[in-house]
Amino acid sequence: MTSDSSRRGTILIIVAGISALLASLALVFLARMRSDTEESQHLLQYAQAKIMLSAACNYVQESSRMGWDNGRQAVDGEMIYQEAYGWVDVRDGSIGPKGKKNGGAGFSGPALWDTTETTKWPNIGTYVRCPMYRMKRPPYSTKLNVGYNYMVTDNTASPDYGYPLLKNPDPQPAQDVATYAEFTAGDKTPVVDTIGKAWFRVYRDSPGTFIVTCGSGGSEGFKNWGELSATEQLQFNTDRTYFENLRNAEVRLHYRIEWTAAVTEVTYHNLQHEIGRATEHYETWPPNASHAWSSSRRTQTWMKNPVGTIRWIQRLVSEPTFW
Repeated sequence: MTSDSSRRGTILIIVAGISALLASLALVFLARMRSDTEESQHLLQYAQAKIMLSAACNYVQESSRMGWDNGRQAVDGEMIYQEAYGWVDVRDGSIGPKGKKNGGAGFSGPALWDTTETTKWPNIGTYVRCPMYRMKRPPYSTKLNVGYNYMVTDNTASPDYGYPLLKNPDPQPAQDVATYAEFTAGDKTPVVDTIGKAWFRVYRDSPGTFIVTCGSGGSEGFKNWGELSATEQLQFNTDRTYFENLRNAEVRLHYRIEWTAAVTEVTYHNLQHEIGRATEHYETWPPNASHAWSSSRRTQTWMKNPVGTIRWIQRLVSEPTFW
């Protein structure tokens, strides 16, 4: 009887030990899975923040010459947007963006922003905050159809057989709209699942240099709670702790960049004519020729960048004082 009791006690101890070991392994596995999930989330946020660096550079480039609403003027009854001449005006080196010259002294035109409001973008020492999300229908959005006027080749009885007719407009709006104004305005309502994912913020610290902050998270690009107005606090349920938690969970990357008016000359292509030539070394490769390497490897004909280029990008190790 004593021997059976001892044997049963030993079995219970072994079973308890195995159970404890399995429980420990399960806890270790769950902890490792949580760690892997956190690392993957951080990697995803870091990638999103890096994408925002590209978006910010594009924003700086494009806004150096276009997109200024107060630069509109009427031409043949239609309102058009004036073209600017760079953050540093290419005509006389003054601080831009400035519009077309309409008489008067000097070489450049009037500023396309309100210079009297010194605390508003794009005055030097001001910033613009750009939360990124997907709109239901972006302005000027078009369908992604390959072609709207295909050539009839399968019906010889058709009067259009073999003719490249242009019956349908190309391109066409992404959705059917009643007016051109609806097409240009789009539907800027954010798609819910895309809100609070990523943002960038640009601070102009000199005529041609900018502090770019790229973020991935739900703070929408606000630096801290003190920066929010009473209306903006409503976005975060007027809860400072909630905002701080969102900010602390973000990935924020800081850079300093410089815009330059330098662009690639539009006919510049075929950098290495001599490679792969057995006989004629002075023959010019035609641009975009399907039978030559130039279409994919040697031509830069399609590298048109009329909105300027980014001269350099400097990663900032620590958070700058002004951004």
